[in-house]
Amino acid sequence: MNHLALVGPPHLTTPRIPAAPGIYRIGRGESPVAAVSFDPSDDRRRRNLLTWFERGGEPGATLLIDDWKLCAQSDPGLTDAVRWITTTARDVRVIVTARTLGDLPEQVHLRVEVLDFLALHGIHEFSKALAWKGRWWKVPVGIDGNGEPVVAELTHFADGKWRTGSHLAVTDREAFRSLLLGLMTTHSPKLFQAIFIDAGDSGVFADLDQAPHVQAHHRDAARDPARLAEMLLAESERRLEVVGNAWTIFDHRALGQVLPQLLICVSGFSDIEPTELGKALATIAEDVGRSGMQLLLDCANETTRVRIDDCVTPANLGRLAAELPRLMHRAEPPPDFFTLHDMPKFDRTHAWRPRPIKLRYRTAVGVDEHGQPVEIDIKAGLTEDGMGPHGEVVAPPERRADALKALILGQMLWHSPEQLQVVLVDFHGTGVFAGLEHAPHVQPHDLVEDLERRIGMLVDGTAPPRLLVCVDGVHGLAEARPAFFRTLQTLAQVGRTYGQHLLLSDTTPPSDLPQLHTSYRLELTGTGWQRRISRSVESFVLPTDLHSAARSLPVAMYAATS
Repeated sequence: MNHLALVGPPHLTTPRIPAAPGIYRIGRGESPVAAVSFDPSDDRRRRNLLTWFERGGEPGATLLIDDWKLCAQSDPGLTDAVRWITTTARDVRVIVTARTLGDLPEQVHLRVEVLDFLALHGIHEFSKALAWKGRWWKVPVGIDGNGEPVVAELTHFADGKWRTGSHLAVTDREAFRSLLLGLMTTHSPKLFQAIFIDAGDSGVFADLDQAPHVQAHHRDAARDPARLAEMLLAESERRLEVVGNAWTIFDHRALGQVLPQLLICVSGFSDIEPTELGKALATIAEDVGRSGMQLLLDCANETTRVRIDDCVTPANLGRLAAELPRLMHRAEPPPDFFTLHDMPKFDRTHAWRPRPIKLRYRTAVGVDEHGQPVEIDIKAGLTEDGMGPHGEVVAPPERRADALKALILGQMLWHSPEQLQVVLVDFHGTGVFAGLEHAPHVQPHDLVEDLERRIGMLVDGTAPPRLLVCVDGVHGLAEARPAFFRTLQTLAQVGRTYGQHLLLSDTTPPSDLPQLHTSYRLELTGTGWQRRISRSVESFVLPTDLHSAARSLPVAMYAATS
């Protein structure tokens, strides 16, 4: 007996099931397709129904579980019950509906039909802030003949250590388009861009070329392949020069997102392969790990490690291929502070829980033009894979408070006073840190004594909490308080070793002063705020409610520790 999973929003999945008296439904509300419905919260009736099906039910009966995620929340044993029914009951059918592919039960054999393109990617509706969260790893394309998901793997480990890109061959036209639209839907243009090359004018890239990821669309490329080959080889050389020989493109992205991945998408590759362009693509293919240029071809080639010949794509792929690329250009409003941090409100248990080492002392300060978080990691760059240890904020006096509060509040939000302590020095008394002084993280420190204490703790094998020393008005302080300035110079030199971090702010760069080297900068320019880390420059906007967050959040955190 065939068991089926229908993936998509309710208005797509439910009408696909014909009404029949033998359909028994578990789901919220009523449904026109079922003879009787059982609410997921009705434990007794739901359990009786499942037991009846486990014992065989009646020939021809259908168990419809409408919205798996919702129903499974009410019954932790639902997966085991359905697995038993699908394994042992011969003359009954099980149909499961789900809003996204990721909602389906594991270890239950179901033939999957994905009715909605967004559901295939785990998205209810598209917005840049929510959808562009993908990693350059793998992307679903459709469903194979057995009802199993078809996923294109974009990377592999070339030597067991360093991840590199995989060249792909997708021979089916609709699967080719589904893969491209899936990448555009789940990845920001800062992570992935594309060049379209059509040997003739097949129309395979129609509508997709409107997406912000697309650098160029070359039609009738077989007529003049030499010019295009020269252009692609020049781009490969440029990228290799930027990245260098010591790192892969993926490591560079982690350290500052120097370059986006560039996908060279070719339709009609068999016509191009014998030309100069085919030779250029073969040369580019050899350097995928360093240049970040990958190939997506419409036929198999010796360079293509991943091959997809056929699959069933979502029914509404054509409509969304016309709608989504244009929707991706639409501006979205900046978030408030808690939305930026994906937290409805401050909850000590959730916010101050232990974090993975990579995420410690990393926090968002704003979002880029694509709605994606722009982060600062105060950990040392070389030894801890961070962006620090020291940073600076450069802006006029009346604007510095914005970026300072975004960074300091974000660190306080995700780290308890046992993990992070903060010193605030407002040299000019402008109130730049107003509200932050009420947080339990803010404690008085003699910086020289603190350094000596930390040295002793490390000798004893004890890790001290990190100390973030925030100083506004550094140039004036250097002139008026030379002894204190020398202490800052000492921390700039040895703070990385002992967990002491400087956050310095002024109208002009504090790092212009002697022996005050910084690793990252938040700077207000004529076009807005920018984050600078080495060669990486990211524009961003701050949360909309920083001043109210600075008044309320420190008080809430203090109350939570009282």
